Amino acid sequence: AGPDGERQLPLDQFFVDYYQTALRPNELVVGVDIPLPAQGSGSAFLKFLPRTADDYGTVVVVATVALGQDGVCQAARIALGSVGPTTLRAREAEAVLRGERLTEPLLAAAGEAAKRVVDPLADHRGSAEYKREMAGVFVRRAIRSAWAHARGAKA
Repeated sequence: AGPDGERQLPLDQFFVDYYQTALRPNELVVGVDIPLPAQGSGSAFLKFLPRTADDYGTVVVVATVALGQDGVCQAARIALGSVGPTTLRAREAEAVLRGERLTEPLLAAAGEAAKRVVDPLADHRGSAEYKREMAGVFVRRAIRSAWAHARGAKA
């Protein structure tokens, strides 16, 4: 909201670049709408921290899956942080999961698909190649954990 009134933006339009949002001068974020998860959903948040807990993540992954009664993935969402100029959706990896049951080859395929969307910068936390590989590893771990939560098990 700002002097010209309120407006709504989808999240993928809000973050523009490193430390830059679509907020106009004199605007404030006054609310965030988050839909309730579907029945049979599970989520996981993983943050790779090679140093202390208050450091920026080297790789951040959030995964959500919604499973049918038969254990087949009905829907999936995978977001990655710290591996590009903004938070990224791994839509190809999400598509790999839909209609499938959890298997190690499925996790590997989703991890590989997620690696293709990231564009990390090399810095003191690691090379771009290292961060890309860790993105694949953490996507696999997050999916496995989200799947376990969706089944009602402990990850």
